[in-house]
Amino acid sequence: MTGKLTEYQMDQLEAFIGSGPKVFRLLYSITRDGCTATEFHRKCDNQGPTVTVLYNPHGSVYGGYAGVSWQSSVGFHTEDKTAFIFQLMNSGKRAVNIFRPKDASKAIYCNSNDSSNFGYPDFKAFSNTVPLNNDGTFSLNGSISLGHFYHNNNVSNKDINNGSMVVTEMEVYAVFDYPRKSTDTHRTWRKTPALTDEYISKLKEELASITPPKGSGITDFQLLLVGPVGAGKSSFINTAMSPFADRIMHKAAVGTSSQSVTRKYITYPVRKSGGSCLNLRLCDTPGIGDHSGLDALNINFLLDGHVPSSFEFSCSRHISAKTPGFVHRPSLAEEAHCVAIVLDSSTIRDIPAVTMTLLNDLKNLALEKGIPLAIIMTKIDKLHEEIADNLADVFKRPEVKTAVDQVSEAFGIPPNHVFPVKNYHSEMETEIAVHGLALLALRKMLFIASDALEERTSANEERQEATADVTESDTA
Repeated sequence: MTGKLTEYQMDQLEAFIGSGPKVFRLLYSITRDGCTATEFHRKCDNQGPTVTVLYNPHGSVYGGYAGVSWQSSVGFHTEDKTAFIFQLMNSGKRAVNIFRPKDASKAIYCNSNDSSNFGYPDFKAFSNTVPLNNDGTFSLNGSISLGHFYHNNNVSNKDINNGSMVVTEMEVYAVFDYPRKSTDTHRTWRKTPALTDEYISKLKEELASITPPKGSGITDFQLLLVGPVGAGKSSFINTAMSPFADRIMHKAAVGTSSQSVTRKYITYPVRKSGGSCLNLRLCDTPGIGDHSGLDALNINFLLDGHVPSSFEFSCSRHISAKTPGFVHRPSLAEEAHCVAIVLDSSTIRDIPAVTMTLLNDLKNLALEKGIPLAIIMTKIDKLHEEIADNLADVFKRPEVKTAVDQVSEAFGIPPNHVFPVKNYHSEMETEIAVHGLALLALRKMLFIASDALEERTSANEERQEATADVTESDTA
């Protein structure tokens, strides 16, 4: 058993301890060894520095570091100037806090009837024996009450443990001075500014200022999203809208089904919180699958702008010139200006061969028409459990780079046209990193769409000038 503590959490604790690289070796786990003070002392006494970590059902992770050994005794305080209480996660979100002693002489409390005990009464995990609950949790009889011998940094106790000592696991690790791993895994493979509030605001302003090229006759970029059933096209649309609305949006219908939730071709404007819209529309399509009705013929009509808004696809019929609302002579404004293939990054290797064939046909068809392509890789948090906890560091994760490279090679698209994102799914509040990844993808789509339209507009102008010259010459 290796324990639940992740590499990134170990990195954070290593930084808190602050005396060089560390190795964390699991000594004790209540799910493995039983939740008893006797077993705690048998495995953890006289082990030198240790980290105690608690995990609760709400997704919070917290604990304490002792720089001196735990001891069995009648009960006494031990001085430890290096000790601290910490918080790593709160309700499933990263929340990093360190609480140092304000009286180091009372930092550690050793008692044969207690497990890890910091400050007493600041933070005690449990005493004596705690039984396993029917749901697999433990209702620890300890408590968190910062502010006695440890600083509370104006963080309330309930914001650390959700107001409950119920946990799914408690672990104690021995801490050794030794390099834990190579720093190569932290090398940034795509350089972008840090995903901060300031950078998100800059991205929003930049996107709001982008307009179609002059002379194109276009007011809104048409950004077409296609992909397999369940890849997250509609969720991406909602996620991309959210930074501009300053809340999580729910415009596009989403759900889980073996068949596509989206049945119609719908174009969505992106509206700012003040009411005005950006110069773009996100065009949603049914997921490509056995029953979606989105095949090569219908995709060709979509790219060329023949499909009317709100058209409902069916596997039993194709769109044709006789279809009500069919756009017979679509203008450049009605055509697709960029195509984003949306893929579930956690199931890239499992895409059916028939779907891959259709997606590659779509790619070739778009390129023939001069329509640029991007790929949006959703659900990157499923590639590794640490990614969800540290979404802002996604461009350091080798698992994400591997997935980007695989997709780039499979579709023959440059890696800088492949964008990892995480859509809003279970979140109740917006997150900066989620915003940032979606906006980076959206900006790339607008840039390549604008470049292609400029080229196309320039070519049209040259043809018109050439025609005018010929006409003038004939007249003369």
